[in-house]
Amino acid sequence: MTKVQYFFSFVLATISFIAARSIQQEGVKEYYQELASSFDKELGFFDLENPEAINYLPMGLQPFTAMTALDTNSMLAISHDSTSLLNYNTSSNSFHFLTALPADLKFTQVACHDSTVVLLDNTQKLHFFALNSPEAPYNEISLSQEESQLNLVCFHPNSKRFIFLQESATEEANKRFVLSTLRIKSKKLSETPLFQFELSALQGFVKQNQDLSLDESIDFIPVALAVHPQTNEFYILSNTGALLTMDQQGNFLSFQNLNLAQLTQPRALTFDKNGDLLIADAAVLHPVLLRVKWQKVLSKQGPLVK
Repeated sequence: MTKVQYFFSFVLATISFIAARSIQQEGVKEYYQELASSFDKELGFFDLENPEAINYLPMGLQPFTAMTALDTNSMLAISHDSTSLLNYNTSSNSFHFLTALPADLKFTQVACHDSTVVLLDNTQKLHFFALNSPEAPYNEISLSQEESQLNLVCFHPNSKRFIFLQESATEEANKRFVLSTLRIKSKKLSETPLFQFELSALQGFVKQNQDLSLDESIDFIPVALAVHPQTNEFYILSNTGALLTMDQQGNFLSFQNLNLAQLTQPRALTFDKNGDLLIADAAVLHPVLLRVKWQKVLSKQGPLVK
C-alpha cells in the first residue's frame, strides 16, 4: 500500500468512526424524544404545604441516607451509617434489615429494577447485586470521570434505564448538572447525556417565575433524584428544601420550596407506584417521612365514559 492509499484509508476510517458516533448520539436523542412524545402523561399536582401524612420513623431506626420504592407500600433504604440495606413498609411504619453492606465503603445512593439493586458509593463505583440473593458477590464497575462527581442515581421506569446526575464546576464557579443514562445489560454510562443545565440558568428561571430581586441568588445542592411514574418528569431535591421539576428534554417546569417546619433536613426522595411523593429528612433525633398525595386533575372533557 502506498503512502497516498494509506492516507486515504486512514481518512475514510476516521470519517466512518465520526459518522458512526454521530448516528449513535442521534439515536440516543431520538429514542428519548420518542419516549417523551409517546408517553401518556397524567395531569396532576402536589400540594407541598398540605402533605397527606407526616410519620416519624419507628423507634431504633435512624434517618435514611437514600431510598427507592419497591411497590406501593414498601421501599429499599440505606441506613444512616451506611452499614445495611433495609426494607421499610410505609403503611405499617415497620422495617426489617435485608443485608449488611461492606463496612469499608460509604454508600450514598440506591436504585432498583425488578430484582437488580444498584448501590453508588462515594468513590463513584456502582455495585450490582440480586435482591433475592443479597449475600452473593457484588458486580462492581467504576464510573469515575475527571472534574465531575456522580452524585445521584435513580431508575427511569419508562425508558428502563438507570439515570445519573453528575455535578461539575464551570468557569466562574458556576455549577453544571448533567443527566446521563446507563443500560442495565451493558452496564456502561452513555457518552451522550440526556440533557444538562447550569445553576445560572436555574437562577434565571426562578427569578423570572417567582419575582425574586435581581441581586438575590439561590443555592441548589442536589441530594436526591427520582422520575415520576405518571408524568415522566424528573424531580431533583436540594438539601436547601427546594424541589426542582424538569421534563424529558431538560426544560424547567417548577421550583418549589418545602415547608421546613415539617421537614427540617431534606435528604431522600422517591415515588410509590401510585405517584405519591415520599421525602425523608436527616434529623437524627426525630427522623420524619413525608407523604404528599399525587392529586389527579381531570381533563376539561371530564372522565372518559364507555
